[in-house]
Amino acid sequence: MKHKIRNFLTVIALLLSTVAAGCGKITTTPTPAMTTTLITTQTSSSTTTDINGLSLSLSTDRTTYQPSQDISITVDEANTLSEINNVPVSNNRPYSGLQAAPCDYISPYGIAVFQGNYTASTFSAGTPLTLYDPHVARLCPTIFGITSYSFQPSSDMAAVIEGSNPSPTNSSQQMKYELTLNGYWPDDNYSSNSQLTNFAPGVYTVVAGDEWGDLVVVHFTVSQ
Repeated sequence: MKHKIRNFLTVIALLLSTVAAGCGKITTTPTPAMTTTLITTQTSSSTTTDINGLSLSLSTDRTTYQPSQDISITVDEANTLSEINNVPVSNNRPYSGLQAAPCDYISPYGIAVFQGNYTASTFSAGTPLTLYDPHVARLCPTIFGITSYSFQPSSDMAAVIEGSNPSPTNSSQQMKYELTLNGYWPDDNYSSNSQLTNFAPGVYTVVAGDEWGDLVVVHFTVSQ
Protein backbone atom coordinates (compact mmCIF):
# COMPACT_ATOMS: atom_id res chain seq x y z
CA MET A 1 0.00 0.00 0.00
CA LYS A 2 2.79 2.34 1.00
CA HIS A 3 4.53 1.48 -2.29
CA LYS A 4 1.44 2.41 -4.30
CA ILE A 5 1.04 5.69 -2.41
CA ARG A 6 4.70 6.53 -3.00
CA ASN A 7 4.39 5.85 -6.74
CA PHE A 8 1.22 7.96 -6.90
CA LEU A 9 2.97 10.85 -5.15
CA THR A 10 5.89 10.54 -7.58
CA VAL A 11 3.53 10.78 -10.55
CA ILE A 12 1.81 13.83 -9.03
CA ALA A 13 5.18 15.49 -8.46
CA LEU A 14 6.19 14.90 -12.08
CA LEU A 15 2.91 16.33 -13.33
CA LEU A 16 3.27 19.43 -11.18
CA SER A 17 6.82 20.03 -12.36
CA THR A 18 5.70 19.68 -15.97
CA VAL A 19 2.86 22.19 -15.49
CA ALA A 20 5.19 24.60 -13.74
CA ALA A 21 7.68 24.39 -16.57
CA GLY A 22 4.90 24.99 -19.12
CA CYS A 23 3.64 28.07 -17.27
CA GLY A 24 7.09 29.60 -17.37
CA LYS A 25 7.43 29.18 -21.10
CA ILE A 26 5.99 31.94 -23.33
CA THR A 27 5.60 31.16 -27.01
CA THR A 28 5.48 34.12 -29.40
CA THR A 29 4.70 34.23 -33.10
CA PRO A 30 6.99 36.61 -35.01
CA THR A 31 5.12 39.52 -36.61
CA PRO A 32 5.89 39.73 -40.32
CA ALA A 33 7.91 42.82 -41.20
CA MET A 34 5.83 45.47 -42.98
CA THR A 35 7.07 46.40 -46.42
CA THR A 36 6.22 49.62 -48.24
CA THR A 37 6.32 49.82 -52.01
CA LEU A 38 6.89 53.32 -53.36
CA ILE A 39 5.37 53.76 -56.80
CA THR A 40 6.76 56.65 -58.78
CA THR A 41 5.57 58.01 -62.10
CA GLN A 42 8.12 59.57 -64.38
CA THR A 43 7.16 62.71 -66.22
CA SER A 44 8.67 64.33 -69.28
CA SER A 45 9.28 68.08 -69.19
CA SER A 46 11.26 70.86 -70.85
CA THR A 47 11.61 74.58 -70.12
CA THR A 48 13.27 77.48 -71.91
CA THR A 49 13.69 81.13 -70.90
CA ASP A 50 14.01 83.99 -73.40
CA ILE A 51 15.42 87.52 -73.34
CA ASN A 52 11.96 88.93 -72.60
CA GLY A 53 12.00 87.35 -69.17
CA LEU A 54 9.42 84.72 -70.10
CA SER A 55 9.73 80.98 -69.62
CA LEU A 56 7.95 78.42 -71.76
CA SER A 57 7.39 75.00 -70.18
CA LEU A 58 6.05 71.79 -71.69
CA SER A 59 5.37 68.52 -69.89
CA THR A 60 3.50 65.22 -70.01
CA ASP A 61 2.23 63.43 -66.91
CA ARG A 62 4.08 60.23 -67.86
CA THR A 63 6.78 59.04 -70.19
CA THR A 64 5.10 55.74 -71.11
CA TYR A 65 1.42 54.98 -71.70
CA GLN A 66 -0.73 51.99 -72.45
CA PRO A 67 -2.77 52.01 -75.68
CA SER A 68 -6.00 54.07 -75.18
CA GLN A 69 -4.67 55.50 -71.90
CA ASP A 70 -5.25 59.24 -71.41
CA ILE A 71 -2.21 61.39 -72.14
CA SER A 72 -2.03 64.71 -70.29
CA ILE A 73 0.02 67.52 -71.88
CA THR A 74 0.61 70.88 -70.19
CA VAL A 75 2.14 74.03 -71.66
CA ASP A 76 2.75 77.12 -69.53
CA GLU A 77 4.09 80.63 -70.27
CA ALA A 78 5.28 82.54 -67.20
CA ASN A 79 7.04 85.75 -66.25
CA THR A 80 10.38 85.11 -64.55
CA LEU A 81 10.76 88.75 -63.50
CA SER A 82 9.71 90.06 -60.09
CA GLU A 83 7.91 93.00 -61.71
CA ILE A 84 5.10 93.50 -64.22
CA ASN A 85 6.34 92.49 -67.65
CA ASN A 86 4.69 94.06 -70.70
CA VAL A 87 5.83 92.02 -73.68
CA PRO A 88 4.89 93.04 -77.26
CA VAL A 89 3.97 90.21 -79.62
CA SER A 90 6.52 89.39 -82.28
CA ASN A 91 4.56 86.93 -84.48
CA ASN A 92 7.63 84.73 -84.50
CA ARG A 93 6.22 81.27 -83.82
CA PRO A 94 8.85 78.69 -84.73
CA TYR A 95 6.35 76.48 -86.57
CA SER A 96 3.11 77.41 -88.31
CA GLY A 97 1.32 74.21 -87.28
CA LEU A 98 1.30 75.05 -83.56
CA GLN A 99 -2.06 75.72 -81.94
CA ALA A 100 -3.76 75.58 -78.57
CA ALA A 101 -7.47 74.79 -78.36
CA PRO A 102 -9.68 75.42 -81.41
CA CYS A 103 -10.65 79.10 -81.62
CA ASP A 104 -7.98 80.02 -79.07
CA TYR A 105 -6.42 83.06 -80.68
CA ILE A 106 -5.38 84.62 -77.37
CA SER A 107 -2.81 82.21 -75.98
CA PRO A 108 0.72 83.20 -77.00
CA TYR A 109 1.71 79.57 -77.60
CA GLY A 110 0.65 76.43 -79.42
CA ILE A 111 1.48 72.74 -79.47
CA ALA A 112 1.73 69.91 -81.97
CA VAL A 113 2.16 66.14 -81.65
CA PHE A 114 4.12 64.06 -84.17
CA GLN A 115 4.34 60.30 -84.53
CA GLY A 116 8.03 59.46 -84.38
CA ASN A 117 11.14 60.43 -82.47
CA TYR A 118 12.07 63.95 -83.59
CA THR A 119 14.33 66.66 -82.22
CA ALA A 120 13.89 70.44 -82.18
CA SER A 121 15.71 70.62 -85.51
CA THR A 122 13.98 67.71 -87.29
CA PHE A 123 10.32 67.73 -86.20
CA SER A 124 9.25 70.01 -89.06
CA ALA A 125 9.92 67.12 -91.44
CA GLY A 126 7.00 65.25 -89.86
CA THR A 127 3.25 65.79 -90.15
CA PRO A 128 1.40 66.96 -87.03
CA LEU A 129 -1.46 64.75 -85.90
CA THR A 130 -5.00 66.13 -85.87
CA LEU A 131 -5.84 66.44 -82.17
CA TYR A 132 -9.36 67.87 -82.42
CA ASP A 133 -12.45 66.44 -84.08
CA PRO A 134 -12.51 67.97 -87.58
CA HIS A 135 -16.23 67.21 -87.97
CA VAL A 136 -17.28 69.71 -85.29
CA ALA A 137 -18.39 73.09 -86.64
CA ARG A 138 -17.06 75.91 -84.46
CA LEU A 139 -18.08 79.56 -84.37
CA CYS A 140 -14.94 81.36 -83.24
CA PRO A 141 -15.15 84.84 -81.68
CA THR A 142 -13.72 87.87 -83.42
CA ILE A 143 -10.37 88.90 -81.99
CA PHE A 144 -8.83 92.26 -82.78
CA GLY A 145 -5.10 92.25 -83.34
CA ILE A 146 -3.27 91.46 -80.10
CA THR A 147 -0.34 93.81 -79.54
CA SER A 148 1.08 92.70 -76.19
CA TYR A 149 0.74 90.65 -73.02
CA SER A 150 1.03 92.17 -69.57
CA PHE A 151 2.35 89.53 -67.17
CA GLN A 152 2.06 89.78 -63.42
CA PRO A 153 5.32 89.55 -61.44
CA SER A 154 6.71 86.00 -61.15
CA SER A 155 3.50 84.57 -62.52
CA ASP A 156 1.79 82.98 -65.52
CA MET A 157 -1.16 85.38 -65.14
CA ALA A 158 -1.35 87.96 -67.91
CA ALA A 159 -3.74 90.48 -69.46
CA VAL A 160 -4.14 90.53 -73.24
CA ILE A 161 -3.84 93.93 -74.94
CA GLU A 162 -5.66 94.33 -78.26
CA GLY A 163 -4.66 96.89 -80.85
CA SER A 164 -8.05 98.62 -80.98
CA ASN A 165 -8.51 98.48 -77.23
CA PRO A 166 -5.77 99.96 -75.02
CA SER A 167 -7.37 98.34 -71.98
CA PRO A 168 -7.00 94.61 -71.31
CA THR A 169 -9.56 92.44 -73.06
CA ASN A 170 -10.49 91.03 -69.68
CA SER A 171 -8.94 90.48 -66.29
CA SER A 172 -5.67 88.61 -66.11
CA GLN A 173 -5.91 85.00 -67.15
CA GLN A 174 -3.59 82.09 -66.65
CA MET A 175 -1.32 81.47 -69.62
CA LYS A 176 -1.46 77.72 -69.09
CA TYR A 177 -3.06 75.08 -71.27
CA GLU A 178 -3.79 71.48 -70.31
CA LEU A 179 -4.78 68.98 -72.97
CA THR A 180 -5.86 65.37 -72.41
CA LEU A 181 -5.66 63.00 -75.38
CA ASN A 182 -6.27 59.32 -75.98
CA GLY A 183 -6.00 59.42 -79.75
CA TYR A 184 -6.11 61.52 -82.90
CA TRP A 185 -8.02 61.86 -86.19
CA PRO A 186 -6.16 60.46 -89.20
CA ASP A 187 -7.70 63.07 -91.50
CA ASP A 188 -8.32 66.75 -90.74
CA ASN A 189 -10.83 67.11 -93.58
CA TYR A 190 -14.21 68.32 -92.33
CA SER A 191 -16.08 66.17 -94.85
CA SER A 192 -14.08 62.98 -94.26
CA ASN A 193 -15.28 59.90 -92.37
CA SER A 194 -12.22 59.65 -90.18
CA GLN A 195 -12.74 58.38 -86.63
CA LEU A 196 -10.85 58.92 -83.42
CA THR A 197 -7.90 56.51 -83.50
CA ASN A 198 -5.82 55.37 -80.53
CA PHE A 199 -2.13 56.15 -80.58
CA ALA A 200 -0.28 53.18 -82.03
CA PRO A 201 2.66 51.73 -80.09
CA GLY A 202 5.83 53.74 -80.59
CA VAL A 203 7.53 57.03 -79.76
CA TYR A 204 5.79 60.41 -80.14
CA THR A 205 7.17 63.93 -80.12
CA VAL A 206 5.35 66.88 -78.51
CA VAL A 207 6.41 70.37 -79.55
CA ALA A 208 5.41 73.72 -78.05
CA GLY A 209 6.37 77.17 -79.29
CA ASP A 210 5.39 80.76 -78.54
CA GLU A 211 5.09 84.21 -80.12
CA TRP A 212 8.70 85.01 -79.36
CA GLY A 213 10.30 82.06 -81.14
CA ASP A 214 10.83 79.87 -78.09
CA LEU A 215 10.60 76.12 -78.66
CA VAL A 216 10.48 73.14 -76.30
CA VAL A 217 10.25 69.43 -77.11
CA VAL A 218 9.33 66.34 -75.04
CA HIS A 219 8.63 62.73 -75.92
CA PHE A 220 6.34 59.96 -74.77
CA THR A 221 6.05 56.30 -75.64
CA VAL A 222 2.97 54.13 -76.18
CA SER A 223 3.79 50.56 -75.18
CA GLN A 224 2.77 47.39 -76.98
